[in-house]
Amino acid sequence: MSLISLDLHAKSRFRDWLAIRLPDLSDLEITNYASPGVGNSAETILIDVRGRTSGSPRSMELVLRLQMEGADLFLNNDLAWQYQVLKAMARSPQVPVPEVVDIEMDRSVLGAPFFVMKRVRGRVLPQRPNYNLAGWLVDLPVKERGRAWLNNVEAIARVHNVACQDGFDFMAKLDVGAPGLDQYLNHIVRWLDWAADGREQPTVQAALAWLRRHRPSSTPVNVVWGDSIPANTLFDNDLRAVALLDWEMACLGPGEIDLAWFLMFDDFYARYSGVQRLAGIPDRTQVIAAYEEAAGRAVNNLEYYDMLALVRFAIIVIRASARYTASNPSLTFNAHTHNPLTAELAKRLGLPVPEPGDDWTRFMAPHR
Repeated sequence: MSLISLDLHAKSRFRDWLAIRLPDLSDLEITNYASPGVGNSAETILIDVRGRTSGSPRSMELVLRLQMEGADLFLNNDLAWQYQVLKAMARSPQVPVPEVVDIEMDRSVLGAPFFVMKRVRGRVLPQRPNYNLAGWLVDLPVKERGRAWLNNVEAIARVHNVACQDGFDFMAKLDVGAPGLDQYLNHIVRWLDWAADGREQPTVQAALAWLRRHRPSSTPVNVVWGDSIPANTLFDNDLRAVALLDWEMACLGPGEIDLAWFLMFDDFYARYSGVQRLAGIPDRTQVIAAYEEAAGRAVNNLEYYDMLALVRFAIIVIRASARYTASNPSLTFNAHTHNPLTAELAKRLGLPVPEPGDDWTRFMAPHR
């Protein structure tokens, strides 16, 4: 379902809904809808509106996030969760997030839950095409590429310096167990069971057992972004991080969860994809050092969180492959067990390596 394709009655209902939430903008009119692309949990629609404030013409740029029900990659995906995170994070001026307008859980308006936020101007680092091969990062001077990268790392560290007691109490309900790493591991177990839907996942199950056995004895409890990648960061023309987006996987836990996720995606779009890493992007050692300086503390047990990052991404691939094969359940398809993530996990665990094959290549073709 797309808001752009909805009938005039639905668009009229949305205009009326928006007019109530923006009382300072009289004679509100929606002048444009545009879609920058469908996400994994919600459709993002860019909306231009105009009206009058104190008699003078005024325009606004908004973003609507419309839940995509039935195609979720994340367990218990809930727009209300994202909305709560954004509202709580807005209290911390050191973390740039879009300003939310309001949320609507009543499906009678648009047929699915949605929320609206004010648009922040900026650009992300695209994954399609791979930012190592094309796009504005490639076009930058080599030294400037590193500045953008480290600005992203610094923004991640700022998230972890937010006091988790300041409006983030609802996150303690993520799953059973004490808030933090224990609770998050319990969530990962349920997420894998849900995504696998009865299909055997021997490598990921073995890795999850390893994470249970080797859990660090003492870990901090930070607010964790959950999807800390350059594709979810808006950069301005000065390469500063001006908005952090997509908080579906936000949780409480050690900040190393986000740092390892950032590093793993860097590897995925280079080494795991068979692509030469772009010159000027800081290496792992430089990223860790930049994070430690911005966070004001040392990074601990990062190899453990590297494993956790691989498991998390492998679960997303498991769920995405299920969506891929849903229209043809008789299709023989092994990308959910044979992919770069399970291959890397197997190597680290000393298990037989499920090398990616033609199924993985076919699965990834639309994303290159």
